[in-house]
Amino acid sequence: MKAFSIILLRILALYIALNPLLALAPMLFGPGSTESYDEWLVTLIAMIVMPLIVGAVLWLVAEPLANKIHPANNADSQLSLHELGLVRAGSFLIGVYLTLQHIGTAISQWIWSGSIAYGSLVVIALGVGLIVGVNFIGELYKKIKYAGSGL
Repeated sequence: MKAFSIILLRILALYIALNPLLALAPMLFGPGSTESYDEWLVTLIAMIVMPLIVGAVLWLVAEPLANKIHPANNADSQLSLHELGLVRAGSFLIGVYLTLQHIGTAISQWIWSGSIAYGSLVVIALGVGLIVGVNFIGELYKKIKYAGSGL
């Protein structure tokens, strides 16, 4: 299960790093005025460079994160490791994705309009909660699955 989590973390790292580049490639490499690049520089840094850095860091720390997501103890004998491991890994990956997507949105809105994107801040908080609480989500899943069965 750890090897599967490492692969998923590295796929997420590639997606995080390459998705903003692919989305903004027409603006960066298409015809247009080069004078407007100075206006967009802060946004480009927030929306391209930051995901590149986070993607590279996530790629490098994929193995230690997988070890943290899947603890070595075998106390979960009632539930198969595959199912519980997928819930833990999935909640972690969803949390990373939500956090990174909305950090860029919150920074851009604050820089361009000076207002705070409260919706993005709520999603960032939920994403961080999913990242930090992977074991809690796994335990909650176990309780919901076996509710009323006496296990």
